[in-house]
Amino acid sequence: MKHASVRRAAAGLAVLLSTSGLTACGGAEGTVVEGPWEDVVAAAEEEGSVSFYSVMPDVQNKRLVAAFKKEYPEITVNLTRGAGELPARVESEIKSKAEGADVFLYSDPAWFTNQKGAFLEADGPSLKGWHDDAWAVKNEAILPSALPYSMIVWNKEIFPKGFKTWEDTVDPSVKGKLGLRTDVTTSIAGYLDFQEKELGEEHLVKSGKLSPKFYPSVVTMTQAVASGEIGVTNISTPSTVKQMQEQGAPIEAIVPHPSYWIEWGAAALDKSRRPNSARVFLDFLMSEKGQAAVNGDGFGAAGRDGVEGAIELPEDATMLDSSSYTPERIEEANKKFKKWFG
Repeated sequence: MKHASVRRAAAGLAVLLSTSGLTACGGAEGTVVEGPWEDVVAAAEEEGSVSFYSVMPDVQNKRLVAAFKKEYPEITVNLTRGAGELPARVESEIKSKAEGADVFLYSDPAWFTNQKGAFLEADGPSLKGWHDDAWAVKNEAILPSALPYSMIVWNKEIFPKGFKTWEDTVDPSVKGKLGLRTDVTTSIAGYLDFQEKELGEEHLVKSGKLSPKFYPSVVTMTQAVASGEIGVTNISTPSTVKQMQEQGAPIEAIVPHPSYWIEWGAAALDKSRRPNSARVFLDFLMSEKGQAAVNGDGFGAAGRDGVEGAIELPEDATMLDSSSYTPERIEEANKKFKKWFG
């Protein structure tokens, strides 16, 4: 798929300094092994674990961790699943070189471009075949997935006829049954701008007049559709929808045209105390197996070719350019949000 957007320390030791209680560059307990990739993997296995901070939905985190464990059974993945609170936490760890994340995956690629110099080099075998435009920071931070954010998800018991177009979501029958996101994050600011440009401000005005209910996350909002608390929403992710459908939820979904997409970023952190495990994990995320775990079953568009079940970016897709959303632009989006939704 084509994405729209966009230290190694000299060591030569195969035995990690962490096993003797010593420290190396960047405050790490281990040292970055240089040489054949088999030596890097051996060093990673000696480290024995990797700490992964991620904002991906649970189903994708679990699939990725399981696939990695199958490939590298000697390396334990310690997963921390979070949301908007994670960047500040990781930034604090980077500044203090504290224990914590070895690999970080976040939904705003601009965060990675703003943290240049904070990452280990991506230098594993999965570099071969990785798309040139699937980098947030060249050779350091990757774009492991692109996914539709504009998804109309509805409860089939409340709306048996379903939805086909954007206009269907502002029909009077939707009043009191529409769910929207409550906080104006970078992704939401971009989504509001997309709707205003592609659908017209009147569409947003109509949405605001439907007495929508607001939710802090995609997952809780999709769960509300599944339970019948609301009947429809215009934001979700493919993996969230599929997981709930597999659990028996009476929901259906489409990606309307035109569509709005977001990308995730990911990188191995230079301050990592398990730098070789971090490098191996990031390389696995870039591999065909890692990409299938994250993007297969229609969950997203991959950063390399040949990934079974990955989806293609449609020609009419608008990709969020998170780097353009300065604090001033976010504040402007907040003002519009208040005007349209109160």
